[in-house]
Amino acid sequence: MSEIHTAKVDIYFDYSDETFETYRVHEPAQAIEFVISGTGLRLLLARLFTPTVYLSMTNIQKDGNRFYFSKPTLISAVETHYRNVLRVNQLKLDRLDAPFFAASIKKIPVRLHEDFILADGYAWSSELNFTPDSLYVSGSAEKVDSLEYAFVVMPTNKEFTTSLDEKLSLTQDLQVNYKWSEMQVHATQKISRYTQIELRLPIEVLDPVESIDVSVIPAFAQVSLRVPVQQARQIDPSQFILGCRLPFDTISEFLAVDFEKIPDNIVVNEITPSQVRYFIN
Repeated sequence: MSEIHTAKVDIYFDYSDETFETYRVHEPAQAIEFVISGTGLRLLLARLFTPTVYLSMTNIQKDGNRFYFSKPTLISAVETHYRNVLRVNQLKLDRLDAPFFAASIKKIPVRLHEDFILADGYAWSSELNFTPDSLYVSGSAEKVDSLEYAFVVMPTNKEFTTSLDEKLSLTQDLQVNYKWSEMQVHATQKISRYTQIELRLPIEVLDPVESIDVSVIPAFAQVSLRVPVQQARQIDPSQFILGCRLPFDTISEFLAVDFEKIPDNIVVNEITPSQVRYFIN
């Protein structure tokens, strides 16, 4: 039967199963001295190779604002690490204060970090949707309160020619420095092939006053539009209302020209002129 020996062994601790409700403050690891007994060879190996024993956060306890692991939990973790071949004879430490604190948790909206790159001749034909559209973030109150958005990015620079239907990840900085309810969101957005068309449209005076007769110069504008290819043949000038509104004062000499009515999925490139003179007859 192998002879049983006793020796002092320095052991480092780390942590597993971290929870969303706590955050960790990283501190330099310090070895804790245990008096351990076991067979000569196994005990020698334990002394030569300083082990790191993991403490599960499921076993953590709280005392006021501090989290700690009790003495029995430390002993059990060490003996389990050595598969109960080595036994703890003595531990002077009554408890191990853990570098964890109660976290501040906040729900923030998802946003795109940088706009997607579209191939020439393409444009988005629907709103960008995220599922979920908000994420919970956990950490110190100071850091969490400074966040306004959960930014997501594409994994690579990609020119889109088909509709977006992908999982997007949080930026690397957000992943490293915070805890999140989810690391990815599902993003969808429709894309269409576009062509450019030119229209000459009359400029109307919108919301006219019955007692005032107003004329604008010029009376027509040239508009440049991007239109989905499948929609281009159905475009008719009657689908648009281009106009301007009288100012509340009589100082302004020019009126801004903009669309009052325009079909869905059409992008305005340019309106020429963008302002017109007006005259009260």
